[in-house]
Amino acid sequence: MQYRIVQCVVIAVLIAGLFGCNATSGQIEEEKSAREVMLSEVPEAARTTIGRLTADGQITKLEKEQVNGKVVYDVEAKMKDKEVEYDVAADGTILSSEETVPYTSLPAEVRIAVRRYFDTDEGLKTSKEIENGKTFYEAEGKKDGSMVELKLSETGEILEEEKD
Repeated sequence: MQYRIVQCVVIAVLIAGLFGCNATSGQIEEEKSAREVMLSEVPEAARTTIGRLTADGQITKLEKEQVNGKVVYDVEAKMKDKEVEYDVAADGTILSSEETVPYTSLPAEVRIAVRRYFDTDEGLKTSKEIENGKTFYEAEGKKDGSMVELKLSETGEILEEEKD
């Protein structure tokens, strides 16, 4: 009986490992699909949108990637005193935008949640993101010696937590 239990546990671990490896390899393939490109390689519609969005700044990174089977251009730029990031479809549609914002400009509920999580409001990098018509906020800072990035709703609910 004990041998049978051990055998089942070993089989379960092997199956979990197999699925875990497949999930990881898929994630790596997704990351490999992104490659840096020159603005001249971007289709005209997307190039026009990118040019308009970054007209007063400097593009620091431009990548072409596949997202759900569609080509998306990930643009990062430095605009005067803030950093911006856009995802632009090949047809020029803006899929998402993100820009750094001062902590004091965050909604009160978001500031409260961020302060509660990090135990401070000093030294944090904060940004506002618009994706699929919804607004989110991000806060990045140190907690317990590790860098942590939070994604929050407009009401201050923590939606994601990434630790380095």
